[in-house]
Amino acid sequence: MPLTTAVLGGEAEAIRENNRQLLIVVLLAIFLVFVVMAIQYESITDPLVIMLAIPLSLIGVGLGLWITGTPQSAPVLLGVILLAGIVVNNSILLVEYANQNRRLRGMSLEDAVVEAGAVRLRPILMTTLTTVFGMLPLALGLGEGSELMQPLAIAVVSGMTLSMGLTLIVVPGAYVAMNRFAERLKGWTVGRRRVEDEGEPVAGGRSPEPATARFSLDPGPSRNPR
Repeated sequence: MPLTTAVLGGEAEAIRENNRQLLIVVLLAIFLVFVVMAIQYESITDPLVIMLAIPLSLIGVGLGLWITGTPQSAPVLLGVILLAGIVVNNSILLVEYANQNRRLRGMSLEDAVVEAGAVRLRPILMTTLTTVFGMLPLALGLGEGSELMQPLAIAVVSGMTLSMGLTLIVVPGAYVAMNRFAERLKGWTVGRRRVEDEGEPVAGGRSPEPATARFSLDPGPSRNPR
Protein backbone atom coordinates (compact mmCIF):
# COMPACT_ATOMS: atom_id res chain seq x y z
CA MET A 1 0.00 0.00 0.00
CA PRO A 2 1.30 3.52 -0.74
CA LEU A 3 2.33 5.63 2.23
CA THR A 4 -0.18 8.38 2.95
CA THR A 5 0.19 11.39 5.24
CA ALA A 6 -2.33 13.91 6.51
CA VAL A 7 -1.39 17.56 6.97
CA LEU A 8 -3.58 20.12 8.68
CA GLY A 9 -4.07 23.17 6.52
CA GLY A 10 -6.42 25.94 5.75
CA GLU A 11 -8.37 27.28 8.70
CA ALA A 12 -6.87 24.85 11.24
CA GLU A 13 -3.36 25.91 10.33
CA ALA A 14 -4.29 29.60 10.56
CA ILE A 15 -5.81 29.12 14.02
CA ARG A 16 -2.71 27.31 15.24
CA GLU A 17 -0.44 30.04 13.90
CA ASN A 18 -2.55 32.77 15.50
CA ASN A 19 -2.44 31.02 18.87
CA ARG A 20 1.33 30.67 18.63
CA GLN A 21 1.78 34.37 17.84
CA LEU A 22 -0.54 35.42 20.66
CA LEU A 23 1.40 33.23 23.11
CA ILE A 24 4.60 35.00 22.06
CA VAL A 25 2.88 38.36 22.58
CA VAL A 26 1.77 37.34 26.10
CA LEU A 27 5.30 36.29 27.09
CA LEU A 28 6.78 39.44 25.57
CA ALA A 29 4.27 41.64 27.42
CA ILE A 30 5.12 39.98 30.75
CA PHE A 31 8.84 40.41 30.09
CA LEU A 32 8.48 44.09 29.20
CA VAL A 33 6.39 44.77 32.30
CA PHE A 34 9.10 43.16 34.43
CA VAL A 35 11.87 45.17 32.76
CA VAL A 36 10.03 48.48 33.22
CA MET A 37 9.38 47.80 36.91
CA ALA A 38 12.96 46.63 37.50
CA ILE A 39 14.22 49.93 36.05
CA GLN A 40 11.73 51.94 38.09
CA TYR A 41 12.39 50.22 41.43
CA GLU A 42 16.13 49.73 40.70
CA SER A 43 15.93 46.18 42.07
CA ILE A 44 14.47 42.82 41.17
CA THR A 45 12.92 41.99 44.55
CA ASP A 46 9.82 44.18 44.31
CA PRO A 47 9.16 43.42 40.60
CA LEU A 48 9.26 39.69 41.32
CA VAL A 49 6.73 40.12 44.13
CA ILE A 50 4.50 42.24 41.89
CA MET A 51 4.70 39.80 38.98
CA LEU A 52 3.60 36.98 41.28
CA ALA A 53 0.01 38.15 40.78
CA ILE A 54 0.07 37.05 37.12
CA PRO A 55 0.37 33.26 37.72
CA LEU A 56 -2.21 33.62 40.49
CA SER A 57 -4.65 35.08 37.98
CA LEU A 58 -3.89 32.27 35.52
CA ILE A 59 -5.20 29.79 38.09
CA GLY A 60 -8.53 31.60 38.01
CA VAL A 61 -8.52 31.64 34.21
CA GLY A 62 -7.99 27.88 34.09
CA LEU A 63 -10.77 27.24 36.59
CA GLY A 64 -13.17 29.54 34.74
CA LEU A 65 -12.54 27.85 31.40
CA TRP A 66 -12.90 24.40 32.97
CA ILE A 67 -16.17 25.22 34.75
CA THR A 68 -17.78 26.80 31.70
CA GLY A 69 -16.33 24.25 29.26
CA THR A 70 -14.75 26.98 27.13
CA PRO A 71 -11.82 25.87 24.95
CA GLN A 72 -8.61 27.85 24.73
CA SER A 73 -8.67 30.28 21.84
CA ALA A 74 -7.35 33.62 20.64
CA PRO A 75 -9.89 35.67 22.69
CA VAL A 76 -8.76 33.82 25.82
CA LEU A 77 -5.14 34.86 25.22
CA LEU A 78 -6.27 38.43 24.63
CA GLY A 79 -8.07 38.29 27.96
CA VAL A 80 -4.88 37.06 29.64
CA ILE A 81 -2.98 40.08 28.26
CA LEU A 82 -5.68 42.41 29.59
CA LEU A 83 -5.75 40.58 32.91
CA ALA A 84 -1.99 40.81 33.42
CA GLY A 85 -2.07 44.61 33.40
CA ILE A 86 -4.96 44.83 35.87
CA VAL A 87 -3.64 42.40 38.49
CA VAL A 88 -0.16 43.96 38.29
CA ASN A 89 -1.69 47.33 39.21
CA ASN A 90 -3.26 45.77 42.31
CA SER A 91 0.10 44.39 43.42
CA ILE A 92 1.79 47.74 42.78
CA LEU A 93 -0.68 49.40 45.15
CA LEU A 94 0.29 47.01 47.95
CA VAL A 95 4.05 47.00 47.40
CA GLU A 96 4.39 50.74 46.86
CA TYR A 97 2.47 51.62 50.02
CA ALA A 98 4.45 49.10 52.05
CA ASN A 99 7.70 50.66 50.80
CA GLN A 100 6.43 54.12 51.75
CA ASN A 101 5.61 52.92 55.27
CA ARG A 102 9.10 51.52 55.71
CA ARG A 103 10.92 54.47 54.14
CA LEU A 104 8.96 57.45 55.44
CA ARG A 105 7.38 56.20 58.66
CA GLY A 106 10.13 53.82 59.76
CA MET A 107 7.79 50.87 60.23
CA SER A 108 8.96 47.29 60.45
CA LEU A 109 8.53 44.87 57.58
CA GLU A 110 5.50 43.09 59.01
CA ASP A 111 3.76 46.25 60.23
CA ALA A 112 4.27 47.93 56.85
CA VAL A 113 2.63 45.01 55.02
CA VAL A 114 -0.33 44.84 57.40
CA GLU A 115 -0.90 48.60 57.12
CA ALA A 116 -0.65 48.44 53.31
CA GLY A 117 -3.22 45.64 53.14
CA ALA A 118 -5.68 47.52 55.33
CA VAL A 119 -5.35 50.84 53.51
CA ARG A 120 -5.20 49.50 49.95
CA LEU A 121 -8.06 47.01 50.37
CA ARG A 122 -10.71 49.48 49.20
CA PRO A 123 -8.95 50.56 45.96
CA ILE A 124 -8.26 46.92 45.05
CA LEU A 125 -11.90 45.96 45.68
CA MET A 126 -13.15 48.91 43.62
CA THR A 127 -10.87 48.05 40.68
CA THR A 128 -11.81 44.38 40.78
CA LEU A 129 -15.56 44.86 41.16
CA THR A 130 -15.83 47.48 38.41
CA THR A 131 -13.96 45.22 35.98
CA VAL A 132 -15.96 42.12 36.91
CA PHE A 133 -19.37 43.80 36.71
CA GLY A 134 -18.41 45.49 33.46
CA MET A 135 -17.42 42.17 31.86
CA LEU A 136 -20.23 40.11 33.41
CA PRO A 137 -22.89 40.69 30.70
CA LEU A 138 -20.37 39.71 28.02
CA ALA A 139 -19.30 36.65 30.00
CA LEU A 140 -22.94 35.54 30.32
CA GLY A 141 -23.40 35.86 26.57
CA LEU A 142 -26.09 38.54 26.77
CA GLY A 143 -26.73 40.51 23.62
CA GLU A 144 -26.21 39.84 19.94
CA GLY A 145 -22.73 38.94 18.78
CA SER A 146 -21.40 38.33 22.28
CA GLU A 147 -20.37 34.75 21.51
CA LEU A 148 -17.21 35.95 19.75
CA MET A 149 -15.75 37.77 22.77
CA GLN A 150 -17.35 35.64 25.47
CA PRO A 151 -14.15 33.60 26.11
CA LEU A 152 -12.24 36.87 26.70
CA ALA A 153 -14.78 38.01 29.29
CA ILE A 154 -14.80 34.62 31.02
CA ALA A 155 -11.00 34.72 31.31
CA VAL A 156 -11.01 38.24 32.75
CA VAL A 157 -13.88 37.69 35.21
CA SER A 158 -12.59 34.38 36.56
CA GLY A 159 -8.99 35.57 36.73
CA MET A 160 -9.86 38.83 38.49
CA THR A 161 -12.18 37.15 41.01
CA LEU A 162 -9.63 34.60 42.19
CA SER A 163 -6.56 36.81 41.95
CA MET A 164 -8.16 39.47 44.17
CA GLY A 165 -8.24 37.15 47.17
CA LEU A 166 -4.91 35.51 46.42
CA THR A 167 -3.20 38.87 45.87
CA LEU A 168 -4.27 40.12 49.30
CA ILE A 169 -2.90 36.96 50.94
CA VAL A 170 0.01 35.67 48.86
CA VAL A 171 1.61 38.93 47.73
CA PRO A 172 2.14 40.34 51.27
CA GLY A 173 3.64 37.03 52.38
CA ALA A 174 5.90 36.94 49.35
CA TYR A 175 6.91 40.56 50.01
CA VAL A 176 8.06 39.71 53.54
CA ALA A 177 9.87 36.54 52.45
CA MET A 178 11.65 38.15 49.49
CA ASN A 179 12.80 41.19 51.48
CA ARG A 180 14.13 39.04 54.31
CA PHE A 181 15.99 36.88 51.82
CA ALA A 182 17.40 39.97 50.09
CA GLU A 183 18.58 41.44 53.42
CA ARG A 184 20.26 38.18 54.42
CA LEU A 185 21.91 37.84 51.02
CA LYS A 186 23.12 41.44 51.15
CA GLY A 187 24.49 41.00 54.68
CA TRP A 188 26.25 37.76 53.74
CA THR A 189 27.77 39.32 50.63
CA VAL A 190 28.94 42.50 52.39
CA GLY A 191 30.31 40.55 55.36
CA ARG A 192 32.22 38.14 53.16
CA ARG A 193 33.68 40.97 51.11
CA ARG A 194 34.75 42.79 54.28
CA VAL A 195 36.47 39.67 55.62
CA GLU A 196 38.28 39.16 52.33
CA ASP A 197 39.46 42.77 52.30
CA GLU A 198 40.75 42.63 55.89
CA GLY A 199 42.42 39.24 55.60
CA GLU A 200 43.94 39.51 52.12
CA PRO A 201 47.50 38.03 52.31
CA VAL A 202 50.55 39.77 50.88
CA ALA A 203 53.44 38.19 48.99
CA GLY A 204 55.06 35.43 51.06
CA GLY A 205 51.79 34.27 52.62
CA ARG A 206 51.83 36.75 55.55
CA SER A 207 49.07 39.13 56.44
CA PRO A 208 49.87 42.79 55.93
CA GLU A 209 51.07 44.59 59.07
CA PRO A 210 49.06 47.60 60.09
CA ALA A 211 50.67 50.83 59.12
CA THR A 212 51.94 52.82 62.11
CA ALA A 213 53.31 56.30 62.23
CA ARG A 214 56.76 56.69 63.77
CA PHE A 215 57.96 59.99 65.23
CA SER A 216 61.50 60.93 66.21
CA LEU A 217 62.17 63.19 69.18
CA ASP A 218 65.81 63.81 68.20
CA PRO A 219 65.98 67.38 66.87
CA GLY A 220 69.35 66.68 65.18
CA PRO A 221 72.48 68.84 65.35
CA SER A 222 71.76 72.44 66.11
CA ARG A 223 73.15 75.13 63.96
CA ASN A 224 74.07 78.33 65.85
CA PRO A 225 74.76 81.26 63.59
CA ARG A 226 77.88 83.23 64.25
